[in-house]
Amino acid sequence: MARSTARAAVMQMIFENLAGGEGGEETLQMVYEALREEGVPGVAEIGQKEPGKSDRAYITRVLEGVLNNLDDLDAEIQAASPRWQVSRMAKVDLTILRLATWEILHEADVPGSVAVSEAVRLANRYSEPTSGRFVNGVLGAIVRKKQTAQQPVQQEQN
Repeated sequence: MARSTARAAVMQMIFENLAGGEGGEETLQMVYEALREEGVPGVAEIGQKEPGKSDRAYITRVLEGVLNNLDDLDAEIQAASPRWQVSRMAKVDLTILRLATWEILHEADVPGSVAVSEAVRLANRYSEPTSGRFVNGVLGAIVRKKQTAQQPVQQEQN
């Protein structure tokens, strides 16, 4: 299964959990069924025992990471979007921003550009027409901040 499918699933699970739901196994199965109905690429082939081990590990790691680090993620998002208060952001956009910010900062195997691209794709699919641009701008600032912070370390190593 494509990581983008697992990403869409975990985004919806984070959203449900923050809205007061459990976001557990039953939710995961419902999300995958909804993704099948939507015709999301890569979901039609998923059998009853899917998602696979690596996708489940990713989903669990990201879900727990986001939920356990909301304050830190929100602080990063707020710093990258000074004109918008996190508390006033659309909940779907905020969920996508939290997911992608987690990936940018904590998922070493996900390049920042991929996290941003996938987040924009999720925003265009699940949110308002202008959300993709907003998400792109906020996450672009977070990626640039991370790259700037890493530059002195990289220069010292050379």
